Amino acid sequence: MIELAQRPDFAIGSADAIKALAKKESASLLVISDSHGRAEIFKAIVERFGERCDALVFCGDGIGDLCACLEATKKNKKLAKAFPPVAAFARGNGDYPDFPFGDGEIKVPLHQFLKVAGMNVMVTHGHAEGAYYGMGRMGQAAMENQADVVLYGHTHFASRKEEELVHYINPGSCSHPRGGQKPCFAIVQIPGRQERCETTFFSISLSLADGYEFIPYAPPAGW
Repeated sequence: MIELAQRPDFAIGSADAIKALAKKESASLLVISDSHGRAEIFKAIVERFGERCDALVFCGDGIGDLCACLEATKKNKKLAKAFPPVAAFARGNGDYPDFPFGDGEIKVPLHQFLKVAGMNVMVTHGHAEGAYYGMGRMGQAAMENQADVVLYGHTHFASRKEEELVHYINPGSCSHPRGGQKPCFAIVQIPGRQERCETTFFSISLSLADGYEFIPYAPPAGW
């Protein structure tokens, strides 16, 4: 269960949960991006996968969907139990820097930095780094911030690559994929100690019998 309090570093969760995440031997991150108003998909993903993860990372364009999901934990016991204890997020080009939340608002940073199992994780949407036009500016930002892992969105195209010992992971769009991909998201395993991260993508489909179905997915090569 997550504590609905935003910290000075912009993450949401208790101070103890954020410190614990940094010190874990290994950790799992539920990474979602570009929901674009599809709060019901966002909620379904969290209900199914959140309890097995140590943090939720949202890479922007749909901050209202994240806030709706967080607000719903106040009344939905199943969702409250499933929601990971830490939430980190970044502002997309379609998001505002402030968003109403509870009786106040949350600040939505352009970039957010999180320590996970001893590794430095940078969360960004990717538009500020020109993600459509290559990884050069993203790599520069990673180097300047000593990031071991960069999680980003914007392209609506799921991908993972490693360059100069930095892992770059885009979970794709959970609602509006591009390039012939399926709607998807990712679970990223952070092993710590500078070892290789493992990423599992899941496609999303709608079943009349069972609601949303989530199936392990291998995105085609591209960005």
